[in-house]
Parts: sequence; structure tokens; C-alpha cells
Amino acid sequence: MTAQNGLRPPVPSAFVDELRRDLGPEVVRTGRSDLDNYRRDASTFAGRAEVVCLVDDTAQIPRIVEACARHDVAFVVRGSGTGLTGGAVPLDGGVVIVTTKLDRVLDIDVARRRARVEPGVLNLDLSRTTAPFGLHFAPDPSSQQSCSVGGNVANNSGGPHCLAEGVTSAHVLAIEAVLADGSTVTLGGEDPEPAGYDLR
Repeated sequence: MTAQNGLRPPVPSAFVDELRRDLGPEVVRTGRSDLDNYRRDASTFAGRAEVVCLVDDTAQIPRIVEACARHDVAFVVRGSGTGLTGGAVPLDGGVVIVTTKLDRVLDIDVARRRARVEPGVLNLDLSRTTAPFGLHFAPDPSSQQSCSVGGNVANNSGGPHCLAEGVTSAHVLAIEAVLADGSTVTLGGEDPEPAGYDLR
């Protein structure tokens, strides 16, 4: 829904109350400092955050997105905010879903050279965690000390090593993604070269 001035109407208070009941006030923030901190990324763009959700469990994301769909509220997902493209800027108001607390390396399979991580894991932390096994995460953008793997995937990030080893998409086997209606899908799998259209 768009108002006559071209902007979406403000987020309804009933929507915010619902999120707070479901997720708790420590996750759902509407204070001025939070809204100001998450209205922009490292680009030159700035937007208008109305609600900030500092998720600490991946199961919270589909619940937020499903509520946004029901209430016709815009949302954007944000990692560390180091992107230069404005991809994490809430240009249309609404909800900013922040994934920086989802920072666990869930599993490392050394023999198959694979890791399973949450989206908030920092790029350099993944390489530091795998370094004792003689492994590293090849995409190495200049912000690798602070950028997240989820943001690397969203932007197909590169870096000096990528000239020889390929950008992020060459190093991702599967992605668990939340669709705009709140449903969850897995794109890709164990096979590095799956048959059919590769949505990764």
C-alpha cells in the first residue's frame, strides 16, 4: 500500500505490539538511537527505519517476515552494514531485520572442506576458525574484518583472492532462505553442480 505522497503509510502500532509480544522488547526496538543507527549502511544512501529487530535466533526471521506480509509492512535484512550499494537501507520505511547476533559457525567438515554458518558470522572469523585445518574462506573484500557472510552472499562479494578462486557464489553450496511470505526454502544442497536452474 502506498500513500498519495508516494510513501508507504507508517507501521501500524498493532503490528509493533504483535512483534513485541512474540519476540520480546529486547529484540524489537523502536527507540530513536536504534532507528538512527540502522537507517543507513556504508553507502551514501539513508532511509527511514521504523522498527529494528535484533534477532538472536534464526527461527525469529520467518515469524517477522510473515507478520510483515500480513500487515503489508516493508522490511529489509541487514548484516554488518558495510555494503556500499545501499542494499541494507530501509528506503521505504518499515522493519530492519538485523542478523549480526546470528554469528555461530555451526559445523566444519574438514574432509569435504565445507562449513555451515549463520549469516552474521564475520568473513574473517570464518577464515580464522578454519585456518587450523589449512582452510580459508576465499572471498576477501576490503571490509572482511567486519562484513558478514550473509552480506557476502547477498552482494556476491569478491576481493583479491577471487581473481584466482572466484567470488562468493563459487563458494556457496546451499542457502536456507526466508521468502517474502515467511516460508523457508533451501536453495542448493550437497551437490556442487546440481541439475536444473541453480537459484544459489
